[in-house]
Amino acid sequence: MGKTVFLWGRFTVLLVATACAAPATTHPSADMPVGSCHVMSQPEELYALSDVRPPVPCTQPHQTETYLVTRLTGPLADAPVRPPHELLVPMVTAGCDYRPIRPYLAAGPHDAQWGVSVWGKVPTPDEWAAGDRTLRCDLLVPTTHPNGGPVLTAPLRGIMNRPESAAIRRCNLEGRDVQCSLPHEWEWVEPQGLTRNRCRANAAMFAGRLRGLRIRLGPDRSCWVGQEHHHITVGTLREGMAA
Repeated sequence: MGKTVFLWGRFTVLLVATACAAPATTHPSADMPVGSCHVMSQPEELYALSDVRPPVPCTQPHQTETYLVTRLTGPLADAPVRPPHELLVPMVTAGCDYRPIRPYLAAGPHDAQWGVSVWGKVPTPDEWAAGDRTLRCDLLVPTTHPNGGPVLTAPLRGIMNRPESAAIRRCNLEGRDVQCSLPHEWEWVEPQGLTRNRCRANAAMFAGRLRGLRIRLGPDRSCWVGQEHHHITVGTLREGMAA
């Protein structure tokens, strides 16, 4: 049970209950720091309420990265038995604050993150009974491998300052939105609701000294930048990162 949600400029919190066998090696929920990365190669691992598998180095293949560790609060947090899924969802949604995400990614004023979802993990029933109320908030990015699920081999912390950020930037090819790590013609530049002149100025600040740029405004006044001659490219045009 579950769904995939692709949002740009916003985020969603997903937390879905399903049966999942306990891993052979466990790690306390309270000891999953910000910046830790996690392997969840099977859907049931991603959708489970809790995750007590040991973190892995963020340079190894993984699916999620923890951007916030906080505590569940409110009347239900005082319950001696972990509340059911339908009651936990509003607690997780309220607890996984969106505001730290763009600073965590090192997103600047012209960087538009795309396809990033938030997944919340809570203590196991035994940890809850022992008093643990840790809420772990993870980031998940869309996949470029439809048959294999999302896999990262680089940390998300500060990623907007690195070429790997193409995986979470919104681009467009022949009217279809794609990640900038896939072939594309246009790349989205923040903010939207602009005039053509302002879009051109923002695109120039985004791409720096890169020459041969062209811009277009979308129907929603979104700003897009591309290379001349309708050049198809892979990667981001952000200054210092263009291929």
